[in-house]
Amino acid sequence: MEPRHSKISRAASSIEFFGYVSDFLRKVCCMSSDVELGIRWYDERASDIAEQYCRVGFADVHGWLMEWLPPVESSPLVLDVGSGSGRDAAWFAERGYRVVAVEPASALRDEARRLHPSPCITWLDDKLPELGAVGEMGTAFDLILLSAVWMHVPKAQRSTAFRRLRLLLSPGGLMAVTLRLGPPDVERGMHAVSVQEIRFLAGLFGADVEHVGYSPDALGRSEVSWAEVLIRG
Repeated sequence: MEPRHSKISRAASSIEFFGYVSDFLRKVCCMSSDVELGIRWYDERASDIAEQYCRVGFADVHGWLMEWLPPVESSPLVLDVGSGSGRDAAWFAERGYRVVAVEPASALRDEARRLHPSPCITWLDDKLPELGAVGEMGTAFDLILLSAVWMHVPKAQRSTAFRRLRLLLSPGGLMAVTLRLGPPDVERGMHAVSVQEIRFLAGLFGADVEHVGYSPDALGRSEVSWAEVLIRG
């Protein structure tokens, strides 16, 4: 017969194990709900959001990036992750870049496609951290743009997300990330971000941070400012 203390110990271990599983599942569900909350927020306001974002030009938001862009003559391929209104994808396409524009909010993606029809843009329904549809393309990108996106990635998913982005970057390619600094908008599924975290992840996955800059919010929100980080693979 098994000693009573062994049964108690085994029962305690089982309770502890199931506690870990329950906690893990709860965290996964919370991350999923945060992401879906953000997607739904943008879907419900797709037309207004697209109009608001398109009022601000690419150069007004990404002027800092201009000097780093690969020359069009080299036929670079751009990945715009979280392409939103399509403003940035359209700017690249109009200048001859080939663009893969990824946006998980279907209504916003449809609005962007309507506003910016172009044979140079491939529109995809996909999202971080996996970017499975992009991965299935089997190609590498010369420039990856994450404009106002990273704050929507739950912290527990960021290492996986960064590793995926790093694998999608061509040797010597560039990844441009803009970070929203200020109180996270929980209603939109946002989380706190920092330049320090990006530096850590870049070092972890063998990339170099080549530029860090800061700028005020282009929409005039006093509580929001932006950090710009450029990473070379």
